[in-house]
Amino acid sequence: MKKARFLIIVVVALAFFGWQLFATFGESGLSEKEKATLKTESVKCTAILTAVERTGTTVNNIHQYACSFDIKMDSAQNFPYREKKLIDPIYMSSIQIGMSIPAYVSRDKKDIWVVWEDVGVKDAF
Repeated sequence: MKKARFLIIVVVALAFFGWQLFATFGESGLSEKEKATLKTESVKCTAILTAVERTGTTVNNIHQYACSFDIKMDSAQNFPYREKKLIDPIYMSSIQIGMSIPAYVSRDKKDIWVVWEDVGVKDAF
């Protein structure tokens, strides 16, 4: 009976840990191949940063943030977009509400790539 309880506790702990990893890295973004495809086959637009909020998750002392954007496309109506990103503290001073960041949006609006690197914010990992 004790072994069964111990096993249940271990399984629950592993499930919780797995969920935390998925929540942190599950939306890790597009692959390099997907980015290259978006760059050549999608619409270039501008993402206006409207909000930055901590999610409460940290990885190696790097905080994860939920960033909200207003995506502005030349020929279509603007639409909201939200993504989570691990942001190194050294870049936080350069992130300002209202800043414009280049972005690429697939024609069906399913894939969106906000190009943080173009405004000097590199990926934390």
